[in-house]
Amino acid sequence: MCPHCGQKLPSDAEIVLSVSTASELRIEVALANTPDELRETLRKRLQSNQTLIQQDEPVSFQGLARILLDATDEKGMLTVQTLQPALDGNGDSLDAHDLIDMAESQGMLVRLTDDCWQLLE
Repeated sequence: MCPHCGQKLPSDAEIVLSVSTASELRIEVALANTPDELRETLRKRLQSNQTLIQQDEPVSFQGLARILLDATDEKGMLTVQTLQPALDGNGDSLDAHDLIDMAESQGMLVRLTDDCWQLLE
């Protein structure tokens, strides 16, 4: 499924690139939307400015997906009540609300109601 729109992708969909952090994703999206002749220059500038925009990432992009998947039901639904025990069981000191906000901002979850989200795989 598309993590942004939820549309089912064909089985032969090409994965162009995989990244492990949100900051790497930001750089790659910026580069994909840049003309070929400017990409290397932009990549160097974005990577050199990494410390200006770096944020603490307590959970990796891949780790976040695993935690969310562990907390969903058979229909891919997630609530704060199902997520917090999954976090506590993993020894993570993160708050369920903060993790949900992070996942929503990265396009991994779609809010269905005030306390129910759909995991986009």
